[in-house]
Amino acid sequence: MSNHNHHIVPIYKCIELGLITSYKVDGIEFYFKENVLRDTARIVHADIHWGYYCGDLSTLLEHCNPPQWVIDMIPLGDNRDMWAAQLLAEGEIEQIDTSGENSPRWKGGITYDMKAYEKKRGQIPERKEYKKKYHQTPEYKAYNKKRQATPEYKALKKKHNDEQYARKKAERQGEGTLEGFI
Repeated sequence: MSNHNHHIVPIYKCIELGLITSYKVDGIEFYFKENVLRDTARIVHADIHWGYYCGDLSTLLEHCNPPQWVIDMIPLGDNRDMWAAQLLAEGEIEQIDTSGENSPRWKGGITYDMKAYEKKRGQIPERKEYKKKYHQTPEYKAYNKKRQATPEYKALKKKHNDEQYARKKAERQGEGTLEGFI
């Protein structure tokens, strides 16, 4: 089991507060001595972050006793702690479940058909005009020329052309079905 160093006040919050670095350990900068809980088990580390997300500091206080001014800087209810907890837990803590309805990204079961969405978006006149202008830029033309020179693109283009040729030939000779014309 590997041990972790847990920042009591998360690094993102220290940066937001503008706290300056005060020392380095093994080339890693720390913001203030009172902010580090050393040699924490991964599961405990995940549980502490989950507690931050849920607004519960009990797991943290079981393992250390930081000064009140440090506790006051801990952001409670921040989604970044939930994601940290999920990553650290590696699926081993049952209560840390961010799938389905428990996800902060849950939108009441609404799903989107992305292909239909992109097709509809492509029909907007402003979008068409934007794409037309973009495709005329020298940057896009250079990118497209470079992309078309790759072996992968050439193989894909050849496969597509061969399939299209075979389909057209079959239609001319009266083979196949009428599904394409219905």
